[in-house]
Amino acid sequence: MKVSGKMVGGALMVVAYVVSALLVFNRSTAEARSDRVTIRFSQWQLEGTVRKAFDAVIARYEQLNPKVHVVQLAIPDTVYLPWVQTQMVGGTGPDIAEYVWIWPDIARRFQPLDDDIAKPNPYNKGTPLEGVAWRETNIDGMSNDDSFIKSLSHYYGITVTSHVSRIVYNRALLREITGSDRPPRTYREFIALCTRIREYARTHGRNLSPLGCSQDTAPFFSYCIMGAMGVKLAEQLDYRHRLQIYQLQLASQYLRGEWSFETAALEAGLRQLGEIGGFMTPGFVQRKRHTAITDFVAQRTVMIVAPSWDASSLPLIASFEIGAFNFPYPREDDPVYGPFVKSPFGEGPRLSVMGLYLNRLTPHRAEAIDFLQFLTSVEGSGIFTRISNWQPATVGVKAEGLAAQFTQATEGYTWGATYFGITIDADKFIQSQYYTLWNPNGGVRAFQDQMKAGLAVRIRDDLRRESASAVHNVQREDCLAAAAYFEAKPGRRPEKLPLVTISNEVRIYQFGQILALPDRSIP
Repeated sequence: MKVSGKMVGGALMVVAYVVSALLVFNRSTAEARSDRVTIRFSQWQLEGTVRKAFDAVIARYEQLNPKVHVVQLAIPDTVYLPWVQTQMVGGTGPDIAEYVWIWPDIARRFQPLDDDIAKPNPYNKGTPLEGVAWRETNIDGMSNDDSFIKSLSHYYGITVTSHVSRIVYNRALLREITGSDRPPRTYREFIALCTRIREYARTHGRNLSPLGCSQDTAPFFSYCIMGAMGVKLAEQLDYRHRLQIYQLQLASQYLRGEWSFETAALEAGLRQLGEIGGFMTPGFVQRKRHTAITDFVAQRTVMIVAPSWDASSLPLIASFEIGAFNFPYPREDDPVYGPFVKSPFGEGPRLSVMGLYLNRLTPHRAEAIDFLQFLTSVEGSGIFTRISNWQPATVGVKAEGLAAQFTQATEGYTWGATYFGITIDADKFIQSQYYTLWNPNGGVRAFQDQMKAGLAVRIRDDLRRESASAVHNVQREDCLAAAAYFEAKPGRRPEKLPLVTISNEVRIYQFGQILALPDRSIP
């Protein structure tokens, strides 16, 4: 009998179906027979080092806790939010989910951890953190936005890492061009190096740019430069002397006319951005981050702007040795930018990120909490840090190798004011106008004109949404608190209602006062 291609294809499909069915059956049977508790946690960090780090943490945890099985669900970031929301609505959500404080339904989908984090982490026994409250073993005391949700006045997220950006460079290529692989130490050395690289590329006929960047990484670079140039300005704007300026405060002060991009210090920062942008890969504001990484790995750029989560993967894909250095900000002796600088410029207090939230409906709360405790213990954080090349969020754990070059500079002047990342829509508008800084027909004045014409209305819209959201939050939380009080038996009622904090109500009033001011952008 002649065997046709269709028959072969059909047979292969049958075999594939049978094999798949057997695998599913065997797995289901194994789980049904197992006396282990299975907990699942989801995250969207698909860098190979991170997934391997979580796998290693899980392996060690299961070794210590053989009756618990932990399943890691690595979901692409492009579909993660709708995926996790769908899972939660359908009642099939993971026990632990990576989440972000600005995403919706935190109170509805997840549960507070206030009591848990007030107790010591049992996995820190025998370490310097033994007996220390779990909250205090975190580098920021879990005061970050992903851990403590200010609008809800509760702790929800357990954070496991922190991130900063650096300039990563090709040591071999730098040595070939300059005779040394030592990175620049001053701003003028950096500009001279970029000029030398560009001249080297011209004389040797090479497609080589001094610095790689993309639309995804440009904001990190820009925020740092504007923040450094605006330190003295921030000191003036910090009229409460809190040594920190929150973005909503900065937004309000913009509407009050206390600063603008025509302010001398910020205009100098824009000139600096224009100067550095001239050394970057042409068209970088339209390029995605993977194209910038490809250029660097293919040795079409000597340096690249890289946040630590991207840099962690570079040793796996680059065929050359790499190093990293912090951007050499201008100091007081700089002939152009010195008058605006107050150095050294610090990167602020270390704040941890990557919040892991506990599903409100999980049937395995104790096991999920136990795993989070191990993950953030000295041992668990050490495993995660060593393999992921990411920064630790646990006190006393140190990064090594390339990751150590991304250790945050906490000493120095900073108020946390970036002047670019003001509010959500305002930041999107600013990023959409980046191109005017480096457009041959644009420049600093063109960018300033765009900001003067369109920034105030975006800030106002953002503040209106913030105000409406704050009102709804007060109404919802206060109603729930009142209902819980009156529904409780008289003998079990709390002495006072757990209403939202006064700061939430004050903010609503402050937003109203700001929005009542005349719009200065309207002639």
